[in-house]
Amino acid sequence: MRPSKTMIFRVSVVLILVLGLPFALSASDPRSEFDMQLQHVISKLNREAQVDVEGPALLAELTRREFGTPDEELKWAIDQSMTWGEIVALSYIRATTGRSFEAMKTNGALKDFWAYVDKAGMRPERMAHSLESFLKLAEKERNSRIFERLRVSRRVQAMPDLGSGFGLFQEALDFRRIDSPRPTKIHTVPGVLVKGGQ
Repeated sequence: MRPSKTMIFRVSVVLILVLGLPFALSASDPRSEFDMQLQHVISKLNREAQVDVEGPALLAELTRREFGTPDEELKWAIDQSMTWGEIVALSYIRATTGRSFEAMKTNGALKDFWAYVDKAGMRPERMAHSLESFLKLAEKERNSRIFERLRVSRRVQAMPDLGSGFGLFQEALDFRRIDSPRPTKIHTVPGVLVKGGQ
């Protein structure tokens, strides 16, 4: 018995629904999307702290500048062995709510950022967007500092290279002389024709 076209169509629709529905539901779930974004940013910030020797100092400076995090809070978080991704996330919450790192940790912010942010009356998508912007700023600052170090450390030779560069300079001078439309020397000797002469 051959399957009919309608039977194949029905089976195809059922398979698409069965296989695609969980994916569609997970993609539309704002909590899982927020958790995924936040974990991505936190892991990238942790990596930023490890990539460069000056990474932790740079992140500390940026959290002070962007979120107004005081040195006491940063010191407390480092003493608690928090990662830099967690410190930046708590700095954002602190800038919004004014709560201390210790109070946030006690109330379970590190265990479930979504629940804590929602309970505090904040918008999770705004937090995720702000932390992604902070990550881009940290990457840009790190690259700028690396390029600045390279620029400063490059040795500049006091004398110019007289090899190929001198030849190019001489050719440029020669080409300037070629542009002259009239002869530069005229010899006037009676009876002898000279180049450019009479």
